[in-house]
Amino acid sequence: MIPKRQSAELSWSEVNAFRLSRHHLLERAPKSKLAQVVGDIGGAQAQVMSLAELQIAVRVSCNVEDVREALWKKRSLVKTWLMRGTLHLIPSADLPMFAAAMGAHGLRNLNTWLKYLQVDEAQLTKLFDSIGSALNGTPMTREELIAAVGHGQPESVRRILKSGWGGVLKPAARRGELCFGPNRGQSVTFVRPQAWLGTWMEMDPEQATVAAAARYLRAYGPATKQDFTRWWGAWPGVGTAAWKALDSKLVTVSVEGQKAQMLGLDLKLLPKAPPPPSVQLLPGFDPYLMGHATRDHLFDKAHRWKVSRVAGWISPVVLVDGRVLGVWTHTVAKQKVRFELKPFAPLSARIVQAASERAETIAAALGVTVEKVSVA
Repeated sequence: MIPKRQSAELSWSEVNAFRLSRHHLLERAPKSKLAQVVGDIGGAQAQVMSLAELQIAVRVSCNVEDVREALWKKRSLVKTWLMRGTLHLIPSADLPMFAAAMGAHGLRNLNTWLKYLQVDEAQLTKLFDSIGSALNGTPMTREELIAAVGHGQPESVRRILKSGWGGVLKPAARRGELCFGPNRGQSVTFVRPQAWLGTWMEMDPEQATVAAAARYLRAYGPATKQDFTRWWGAWPGVGTAAWKALDSKLVTVSVEGQKAQMLGLDLKLLPKAPPPPSVQLLPGFDPYLMGHATRDHLFDKAHRWKVSRVAGWISPVVLVDGRVLGVWTHTVAKQKVRFELKPFAPLSARIVQAASERAETIAAALGVTVEKVSVA
């Protein structure tokens, strides 16, 4: 048994191998574990749905239609705003945990919200409650929901609902008041999760925060509370509270001189032998890149703007043994797809061959065939 305060010296290769394994990037999981894998990685970032589908497909033996079936037919996945105020796909069973944890910490910049909406805190809470009350298991379009929620509200609130509706929906979603339903033509729809998913188990907010932090560490550890805070969405007190509650289960490790924490049980499970070489083509906004306050451990700073682009866009990357060695693009036309790899430095023939094999996996997930894989 590992003593509470034991420290260990780890190499980046050991840490990368651990994270690759936990992110299901060493071996794809069977389709039957699709929802479990999405939970293991803390959700797939979904402001671009086509990329979220591929984030799952590179980890699971499935195609994009399987992801859509899990989301809209089986309802084992759910789409909503969560970490960092960003759209995510998560297992439906995990939503009560995230909603309890996020709802407990309220709004960042609450006074700004109150001034913007011209309401007091009680009125704002009532507004969020009204959003949940207006929804059930039948999908409603944005316009239908605005009409239902706006009825009886002050003019200032009705004006905001019409002009800045998305901003109000995000905090309501993080409280578990709504999630996405299937599109109705070109219109998005919303439903009440408790009715749409069929089951809902309320969680204690403190326990939910600890559970979410432990889930994070199992995928992204070793990490610091600042890393968790950044992943969660920059509520400064959240990381401190979570780390304090997890204290007895954490160990501090040094990764080539950098101090961080991980779960003691995970330290015991670190692989004894190095894993086989790993080459992946990760889609844009891939969770593997989203878990820490900086990405300096993933690539040289000279290449930062090739990966972290303007407006917060995170490029698709060529990942080799847990490190980013380049970016890539793809173009689909007439049931064929072309891939272009843009490495930061020349790639070996072995890596290019492995990347070509990963391209085949992505093409199969899209239901097309590979026309060409080129290296710029």
